[in-house]
Amino acid sequence: GITIKAQSVSLRYPARDGRTYQLNIIDTPGHVDFSYEVSRSLAACEGALLVVDAAQGVEAQSVANCYTAIEQGLEVLPVLNKIDLPSADAERVAHEIGDIIGLDASQALRVSAKSGLGVEDLLEAIVAHIPAPKGQPDGSLKALIID
Repeated sequence: GITIKAQSVSLRYPARDGRTYQLNIIDTPGHVDFSYEVSRSLAACEGALLVVDAAQGVEAQSVANCYTAIEQGLEVLPVLNKIDLPSADAERVAHEIGDIIGLDASQALRVSAKSGLGVEDLLEAIVAHIPAPKGQPDGSLKALIID
């Protein structure tokens, strides 16, 4: 499907290391018309997944969104999706990511969101490479409410 509005989900993930992690994930639109929404969503994150269709390759807005994540200091993990398609060419697309964006995609995660192939490895990579939120969990809550 196509994301036209940022959506978020929170899940508790029991990792292979025996610990349970709370993962807060925001799925943002990739279309150029939603670049402001993407930049605001990225401001609330510690890392980003660059999800690229392994059959279609890198698209222009993926490049722009990835650069926004990098500019905001986020850890970016390249992910090749739809590897189960007959037209998928993971090696070619990994090279595209390196050539076009400049990210080392030699270890890009290969997944099929449709079949679930590689999803557990992706969750493990998130736990291993995306930093936890900064802050003081025992500190006082501070929030700005606009009515």
